[in-house]
Amino acid sequence: GESPPGILFRTFKSVLNAERTVNKDIAFYFVHWVTDLAGAIPSPLAGAEKFVLKFPHAVLESFLMSFPVVKQLADKTETAVFEDYLKMRWKEHDPPLGEVPTDPSAVAQMRIICMAQANAVNSLAAFKKL
Repeated sequence: GESPPGILFRTFKSVLNAERTVNKDIAFYFVHWVTDLAGAIPSPLAGAEKFVLKFPHAVLESFLMSFPVVKQLADKTETAVFEDYLKMRWKEHDPPLGEVPTDPSAVAQMRIICMAQANAVNSLAAFKKL
């Protein structure tokens, strides 16, 4: 989530438009990507070591949580999808952060909680003191 929505999603969105992709195709693509990543280091007796041992669980969880939002790229603009993703992350944050911000710094606050991950509450408090 460090890049602006256009840079983050532009190429993917152009492919979706060119191929007239629907939401279920995007969901399938992401599931395929996850299984491909899981099998990147073959270990049939040990399972998906890449996810269990080498991939930060918070990052994997965030990625999996993004599927329902990112698949909306078939129907929405890059900016709308990114804003929906930020709002979803705010609402799903543990501990709860309250209502989704709507003031001029709303996008900055929501991006902070995505980037700061485990230190989101402290980072958000520091931002609000600026």
